[in-house]
Amino acid sequence: MRITTLVLFLIIATSAVAQGNLQFNQVVTYTGTGSGSFSYTSPTWTVPVGKVWKIESASPSLANSAVTRKINVEAGGGWGTFALTTASNETTINPFPIWLKAGDQVQLQASGNCCSTTTFYYAISILEFNIVP
Repeated sequence: MRITTLVLFLIIATSAVAQGNLQFNQVVTYTGTGSGSFSYTSPTWTVPVGKVWKIESASPSLANSAVTRKINVEAGGGWGTFALTTASNETTINPFPIWLKAGDQVQLQASGNCCSTTTFYYAISILEFNIVP
């Protein structure tokens, strides 16, 4: 009976699928500029297969001071938004770190209070990890 239990335990233990360990790979930084009328959304970045991202900071802004600044994340259930500032631009919100799995997407967005074309600046800092079995 003990041997049967032991064999059964070993079969179950060896067939269990582990999630893996994280191994630091590199620091990823995206910066750039663009222009838009009233608001601007950065390019969309996708977490590569076999990787995990830890977003440490993000800074979307407009040349004429943004009213709202956001980080948008799509993690398989539609786009969600983390507001980095309130609409009145009085309160800064810190949602970091944000962890993303392979296939998740992220973009930055800023909106102003005017309708003229303005310059948009963005920077995002990411720690990228490999998933090691």
